[in-house]
Amino acid sequence: MEKYKDCIVRSVSLASLIMNRYSKNNQNPEAYMIQDLLPWLAAVLGASLSLPLRYLFGRFPESWLQDYDYDPKAANHRPAKRIALFPDTPVLAVSLAVLFFLAFRLNPGYTDKGHILHILLMILPLLPFSLIVISDHLNRIIPDQLVLLTGIFSILGLLADGFEGSLWVPAGGAWYLAPLNRVLGGIIGAALLFGIAFLGSWISGQESMGFGDIKLIFVCGLLSGGFGLIFVFFFAFVAGGIFAVPLFIRKQKRIRAEDKLILTSEDPEKTRRQIEEQKAGIHFADDPDYIAFGPFLAIGTAVFLIFETPVYQYFQSSILPTLGFIF
Repeated sequence: MEKYKDCIVRSVSLASLIMNRYSKNNQNPEAYMIQDLLPWLAAVLGASLSLPLRYLFGRFPESWLQDYDYDPKAANHRPAKRIALFPDTPVLAVSLAVLFFLAFRLNPGYTDKGHILHILLMILPLLPFSLIVISDHLNRIIPDQLVLLTGIFSILGLLADGFEGSLWVPAGGAWYLAPLNRVLGGIIGAALLFGIAFLGSWISGQESMGFGDIKLIFVCGLLSGGFGLIFVFFFAFVAGGIFAVPLFIRKQKRIRAEDKLILTSEDPEKTRRQIEEQKAGIHFADDPDYIAFGPFLAIGTAVFLIFETPVYQYFQSSILPTLGFIF
């Protein structure tokens, strides 16, 4: 009997808290309830988009998902991989559901003030970004068409800054500061990544980063702006580094296993040639030692667009005072 009593008391307390949330100091409880419901509706929308995106990716021309010099008649031709129904599609659905949910949960001010352009700026780039992540993961290719579409969506940033205001430019600031922030984000991002790619290729003696990554960071910079570019690079390099560690460990283990196989074989030279031939026959998209950097740039930009408000608040409360103290 005591258990039932406790259950009833807790239920009444919970109902009281909910009613208090939607009535106390709130003249429009219906709007408040809708505000709480929006993130969940957005999550459902995001998850439901996974199947249309899978269908769209499956309809992409083969040339979109291959390198520029690909020859379908070549001996080493490998058909582009498409999004599998399982596990790729459920992973895509959950990812979009979480991102759509967070976009509305963390930015209630946009819906309160009717900032439709900022909402679209958070949501629409997630669609090409999700396909870019999948394409680069499966085929080591970032389709130019998706980069172009993302660049078109970056126009929303210019419109949002102009009509709804920018967090990074104080009210009353010169009109050109907001667009300049975005343009510089694209130019600086592309220049930095090009420099890193050039330096990496010079040190390693082989291509360290594809030109698709440089085109991608240009449009990512347009979306994030110069200030947001700092976050995007930080996220991409930290996340990329974390994922690179197990790949490096696996590579070292494989090299040791190959060396052992060569040393213990009856004909070491023949075994070495066989291993080299096997490696040469691996398509670059299936190279187990390669880590695609494009997905980290795309995800970092998507995360920034969604977390821009809390990032800006942290910048104002912690970064700026620290910089003021140092300088």
